[in-house]
Amino acid sequence: MLGAIHQFLDLKTLIWLFPIIFIFHDLEEIITIESSMAANKDNYPKTSFVELTLRMREKLGSTAAQLAVSATWILLIISITAVMTAHFSSNGGGFLLFTAILNLFVLQAFMHIVQSIMFRGYTPGIITSLLLLIPYCLVTYYFLVEYGQMDWHLVFTSLPVSLILIPVFLVGNLLGRYFIR
Repeated sequence: MLGAIHQFLDLKTLIWLFPIIFIFHDLEEIITIESSMAANKDNYPKTSFVELTLRMREKLGSTAAQLAVSATWILLIISITAVMTAHFSSNGGGFLLFTAILNLFVLQAFMHIVQSIMFRGYTPGIITSLLLLIPYCLVTYYFLVEYGQMDWHLVFTSLPVSLILIPVFLVGNLLGRYFIR
């Protein structure tokens, strides 16, 4: 089945879809964050995971405007990465940063699934995680392997880079809290 996708997609197209997929995912979060939290504030299960998640959301910014600032910061990084990857991949360049951020997409999708299970209901971002992020990541990993751009060395090298990028992305949350009070 994935072989049939080759007639519609190639690796360069997937690289350019990277920021677009992110935008759609974050729009779901931005649009639904406040109404979801308000509607379910008293209905969440009283587990330590839920309490920790709600505290983290509060510290990182829980308004749509704060989330929009954070998303803009991350979109900037993803867009620059997509441009660099598309340009340098034509010249035999690497996919390290692209793969590291792709790993974070997978982590993000996984966290949305875990949160929905733990919260026992809808959490902002779960729909696009299931319908966009996970399929996009799986197809992109497939194409990276298929085009000979990903091997175990890249996978293991990209994991620490992914960890380094987490605080870089969290700067967006700080910017959101700073500019939107």
